Amino acid sequence: MKIRRRQFVQGIAGTCSLPFTVFDTWSQEGYPNKPIKIVVPYAPGGTTDVVARILGQKLTELWGQSVLIENRPGGGTVIAASAVAKSPADGYTFLLANNTHVINEHLMSKLPFDPIKDFTAVTTMAAADYLLLVNPSLLVNTIQEFIALAKSKPGQINFGTHGVAGLTHLAVNMLQAQAGIKLQLVQYKGAGPAMTAMLADEVQVYFDAAATVLPQIQAGKLKALAVTGKNRVAILPQVPTLRESGMSDFDVTIWYGLLAPAGLPLAVAEKFRAGVVSVLARPDIKTQFAGLGVQPLQVSGPAFDALLKSDSDKYGAIIRAGNIKIE
Repeated sequence: MKIRRRQFVQGIAGTCSLPFTVFDTWSQEGYPNKPIKIVVPYAPGGTTDVVARILGQKLTELWGQSVLIENRPGGGTVIAASAVAKSPADGYTFLLANNTHVINEHLMSKLPFDPIKDFTAVTTMAAADYLLLVNPSLLVNTIQEFIALAKSKPGQINFGTHGVAGLTHLAVNMLQAQAGIKLQLVQYKGAGPAMTAMLADEVQVYFDAAATVLPQIQAGKLKALAVTGKNRVAILPQVPTLRESGMSDFDVTIWYGLLAPAGLPLAVAEKFRAGVVSVLARPDIKTQFAGLGVQPLQVSGPAFDALLKSDSDKYGAIIRAGNIKIE
């Protein structure tokens, strides 16, 4: 009996020393078995929020389990990201992040988290490019003509932007550096006031998403000279990219991705990612995304980690070169 008892205890101890992933796989067979929360670091109504709600609705239908959207704006996305970083890594809390997630570390002296190490990069789900727009008062029709005009009038052409170190602010700094031009940056409190100023010719140049400004382009109120990303946009196929126009290194694309707290079990990450992939393959989702000016984008696991690191390096260099600071 003593031998059997010892063998039993040793057997239990040996079982408990098995890799955590074995138990994790067993425990996650029924995932998800309770509501999932996607935290959005912006107020309701913006593109990031709408993308999250489209995804949440379809994942709810797919799994028969509620996927809830929680808006936690403020702090330049830091409030939401900090809350997610501190959440259990059990697959029931995610952050819908964009490029700002890795830009903040170059603007804020101390973040309450590491934007890469404290998160599991699960998958991106969508991306969007900007258009370089000009007011018709600038008598230019190509990016080459615009650059020539800007070089002849250094600091005299106004460029509207909103949000210090926002993606459009960093994009115009990249444009100035690569084109060898000097524009006069005019900051606005939001995209609405900036566009109003653009249409009123208070500023002559602006970056915005294609879907947002298509009516103004079609009405002749704005001209689109170039696309900031690697590919032309489907709704304006005639507009070339800045890369095609001679700036071979220019690439500014806003991505929307899902991050979980660090330590998310691989089995859960794969189950969640598979659900997202299934949703993004639906024709109705592609149509809804197109209406928002975004397209599905699937970059997951190590490749998503590499994207986070690459964007941090790229935009960090722009911030340092321009001595950009949050007041």
